[in-house]
Amino acid sequence: MRLLASIFALGLGSCAAPLHRPLPDPAPQSIRILTWNVNWGVAHPDRVAAFLRLARADIVCLQETNAEWEAELAARVGDLYPHREFRESEGRMGGGLAFLSKQRGQETAYMRSTTGWFDGWIMRFPHAGGMVPVLNVHLRPPVSESGSAVTGYITTNDDREREIVRFASQLDPRQANIVCGDFNESTHGYAVKWLEKFGMLNALPQFDRRSPTWEWPTPVMTLRRRMDHVMVQACSWTCVHAQVVRVPASDHFPVVTDLVHR
Repeated sequence: MRLLASIFALGLGSCAAPLHRPLPDPAPQSIRILTWNVNWGVAHPDRVAAFLRLARADIVCLQETNAEWEAELAARVGDLYPHREFRESEGRMGGGLAFLSKQRGQETAYMRSTTGWFDGWIMRFPHAGGMVPVLNVHLRPPVSESGSAVTGYITTNDDREREIVRFASQLDPRQANIVCGDFNESTHGYAVKWLEKFGMLNALPQFDRRSPTWEWPTPVMTLRRRMDHVMVQACSWTCVHAQVVRVPASDHFPVVTDLVHR
């Protein structure tokens, strides 16, 4: 979700919150995946770029990117990630998706939204002698058609499930799939539960069940939720580390996950 710069300055941007704990070095033979909704307002590209260098992920999946983000990241981390792909959802501001990678990926499918919200994108990346399909998503926000976050929290679950069913239809459950991004729902959401039935495992709760991945300061209180997830095909991957990192650069925090192929 977009966080207006004026609100951001009152909350996340007012001080540099420390990391919960240092990021470990990537495990031997692992692949490090990072997902992050960076906020299309491009509030702090310097902080985003600095953390990307610190994290050393093999594949970065970003949400809410745009042409400004593409230019900023090319200038700031282009040497680290020579392969960068950006797309924007038609007619939906803040709906861009991006992949940054150290090795060249191959597009499997780009699926335009049929709901008026955001698209889904699958690319495949080389790892351990095979190709890893990665689905990058930004599912419908919990906001009703009239703009209410109260009724939207209750009424939009089915929409996110329909979105993930459609996007995941391009995945073969026998492959080493990864699905990550801004799900706009908790670990008990309909889309997350559907992917678990698809044979996928939610990486983060194995290591951290409580840390939020999104914060929105208001004059009354700071709203916090876990809305960003990394789901992996359970028959193909062992999760050896997953962590939310409190980087004060967006209304969302990055999720870093280390995976070892079985």
